[in-house]
Amino acid sequence: MTRPDPKYIAWAKIGVIGLAIAAYFYLPGVQQFVTDGITYLRCRNFDGLRQFILSYGIWAPLTSIALMALQSMVPLMPGLILTITNAWIFGWQYGALYSWAGALLGATIDFGIARWYGRPVIERFVSTKYLNFTDIFIKRHGVLAVFITRLTPIIPFKVISYGAGLTTISLFKFSIATAIGQTPAIVLYSILGQNLTHNLKSALAITSLLIISGLVTYYYRDSIERFFLLSKDK
Repeated sequence: MTRPDPKYIAWAKIGVIGLAIAAYFYLPGVQQFVTDGITYLRCRNFDGLRQFILSYGIWAPLTSIALMALQSMVPLMPGLILTITNAWIFGWQYGALYSWAGALLGATIDFGIARWYGRPVIERFVSTKYLNFTDIFIKRHGVLAVFITRLTPIIPFKVISYGAGLTTISLFKFSIATAIGQTPAIVLYSILGQNLTHNLKSALAITSLLIISGLVTYYYRDSIERFFLLSKDK
């Protein structure tokens, strides 16, 4: 099987960037969606974010998913704000589902960007120090490293997603580990946010529980890896 000409690949990469820029500047509503959504997230404006999502009517669920995917690509953008807001709008069950779908979509896009455009591009908006840490951690523990970091909300999702895209881990394994690993945090924070409960003690308790879960998983990582290897052999 012949490989595509590198020239065609290079032009395809430029073309994708060009289409994204054109959509931002020339498609009606796209620029406003991006700027307004990011502004509400950065300002941690729960009520404004709620009104923004609901303003799209029947498209509100897709708006929520798209906004969650968008925030995953922007450095220092808090996804937890949107998770809580989704639970407030849709109830914790549907809110968690939309947050989960958007987070998985965003992580997959981040992974794809890193895999396709390479390290020089990713280093422009992610610190080399964090990328080096991700390289070592994933090379040492494989897909389990992605799962562990998804459990702990203190580790930025986008750093792991971009970093994983620069390793040899497959998109399928990355997606499965992300889908499973992010579920506990999204469900717990959605339950907390259903009534927009800004209870610091509850938030700290959930965060502590998730951190402990990540640490326990890391401590027993060798046993977990052996379990999966034995399962494959059967």
